[in-house]
Amino acid sequence: MKPLVAFFVAIFLSATSVSAAWFARLDSGGRLVVTGVAVNPDETNTAVYLTCSGETFDIEVLTVFNAKSDELSYFKGTKVILGYKTKTGDEKKMGLDGEPVVSAGGALSIRANLTSEQSSAINDSIGRGRRLDVELVHPELTDDKGVKKVLAEGFTTMTLAIAAECPSIK
Repeated sequence: MKPLVAFFVAIFLSATSVSAAWFARLDSGGRLVVTGVAVNPDETNTAVYLTCSGETFDIEVLTVFNAKSDELSYFKGTKVILGYKTKTGDEKKMGLDGEPVVSAGGALSIRANLTSEQSSAINDSIGRGRRLDVELVHPELTDDKGVKKVLAEGFTTMTLAIAAECPSIK
């Protein structure tokens, strides 16, 4: 009987897929940072960070590249495109001007600031359990093309954290 149970457990575990999720934490400065584990078009994982700054979010998108501070100028002009859904289910996109930064371990990230209206739209979409699509657009990001998808798993915890730590974002 035990080999049969082990067989079914192994089949079940191999049939389940890992999906993206949202995680919330406070940074060393006491600001809320919400991490979205995003799936790249090639099925590898990356991260998207939303940091609460008063009534707005800052977004940081991890790329597949490494960079040094003197190489950041190559990535100036990067656009961050966010795809989300409205309350009525309409698909929308917003474009943001991104700023290249060096993240932990020398990883290249693109950071952008959202307005309060944009922050509310993203918060509302994710809070309704909708996926967030993120795309970086720049000619130097040749190996980082396509839409990164942050699925909705963990959105309830994230929504509660935003309500508690960032009450200005509605």
